[in-house]
This record gives sequence, C-alpha cells and structure tokens, in this order.
Amino acid sequence: MKIRACIFDLGGTIVDRYSRTPFISLKNTFNKYGIILSDKLIYKDMGMYKLNHIQEIMKNPYIKSIWKRKHGIYPSKKEEFILYSDFIETQKINSLEHIDIIPETKRCINYLKNNDIKIGVTTGFNQDIMNIIKNMLDDNNILIDSYVSSTCLREPSRPNPSMILENLERLNIKSPKNVIKIDDTCVGIEEGKNAGCITVGVSRWSTYMKICDLNDEKNLTLEKLKKRNDESKYLLKKANPDYLITTLNDIPNVIKDINNKFDS
Repeated sequence: MKIRACIFDLGGTIVDRYSRTPFISLKNTFNKYGIILSDKLIYKDMGMYKLNHIQEIMKNPYIKSIWKRKHGIYPSKKEEFILYSDFIETQKINSLEHIDIIPETKRCINYLKNNDIKIGVTTGFNQDIMNIIKNMLDDNNILIDSYVSSTCLREPSRPNPSMILENLERLNIKSPKNVIKIDDTCVGIEEGKNAGCITVGVSRWSTYMKICDLNDEKNLTLEKLKKRNDESKYLLKKANPDYLITTLNDIPNVIKDINNKFDS
C-alpha cells in the first residue's frame, strides 16, 4: 500500500499566510459591537468552524460581562448567529483583500499531480469563500480534486472527521491509511487522526506563528522568525502528528518515507 491522497487544510496551509483573514474578520466583527478581542482568545480555537469559534469566544466570562454591560443582556444563541452572519460578510470582503497563495503550494501540488496522488481540501471557511479561493487557485493552475467546507455537510465540525470522509468518498479512496492529512492547527490534526489518516503538522505559515500583519513579519529578524517557528512547532506537537514539518516543500520526503515503510 502507498499514499493515494493528501487532504489539506486551506488557511495557513496552502493559502492565507498565518490565517490572517479569519483573525482580522473576527476582530472587526466584535469591534462593531464594541468588544475588543484579545489575540490570545482568538488564537485559542483557530481552525474551528467559525460559528463554533464565535460560540467559544462568547462563553468567555469576561466577554459575557462586557456584552451585558454594553448591550443590557447576556449573549444568547440569537446573538451568536447574528455575529456569525456579520463575520461571514466581513470575511468575504477581507478574503478578496488578504488571501494569498502560500509560496510552497504550487510546487507541492505539482509534485502530487506528477505522482498520481489525489488532492482534497477540508476547511472552516464557508462554501462561498471556499469557492473564491478555489477560483484563485484554478487561475494559478493549482488544481485540487475535491473541496469540502464545514458548511457543506450537516455534521459536527472539526475535530469530527466528516469532511475528510466526504473527500475520500469523492476521491473513491476506501482506506484512510493511504491518506495524509496536512494542517497548521491542532484541531485539524485531530480531525485527521479521527479519520484514521496519517497526519502532518506544518508550522511556517501556521496561525500559531501569531503574525496578523505582514508588515509585522518584515520587522522580524531571522532569529525571531525561527523562534516563532519553534513555538509553532511546539504547539502543533500537542496534537501528536505523525510528522511535523516546516513547509510544504518537505511533503515529498514525508511521502517517500511513508511509502518505504509500506514496502518494508
């Protein structure tokens, strides 16, 4: 048995360096209601389906008390859905402005195509934004075989494996043991483990680098960037991925190593 497919996360893995788009959109959405979110609170659940992410933020005692003080009531499911709706509209605008293709993506996808390895995507972006990203990748001749958003299925979101399992069905792959899940977040790695896939954490463009402005990145020395990358790897290790790599340029070596183990 050899690797037959790779399933990627989108933001922070193949597009949207550091997952800045959802980060900025969450900040802007809550700001509209007079609440300034701390970076730490946002980063805690990055990678989650964004309705669930907003619900987790709203559970925070400090946020609940601020909401009560500003709006006269404690937040309920109604407020959570209003925030989510506003977030989606904000993210659509920010997606067009901020989402970029991670530098190593095209080379990695070309390698997989040249080796007859199928390619899928799971994402916490909603279907509309996923389609914006698909069109961007298509325009750059980065062709993915299957896209599944957390809003495409009536199933719990990550770490539930439903998006991966839907990809496998679409790709006509029977066993997850022949599949690699590649992600920049712990919840995405857990998603892969729950599906029975081999898991790879990728650190360099991860949300765990905690860079929310590309101008901030320009001001970091190589030493400081290395320290951020080490911290990103430290956080990814908590999900116990089978492999932990720096960029997608390392994927060919991971696949060769796995295939050698299958052959031995």
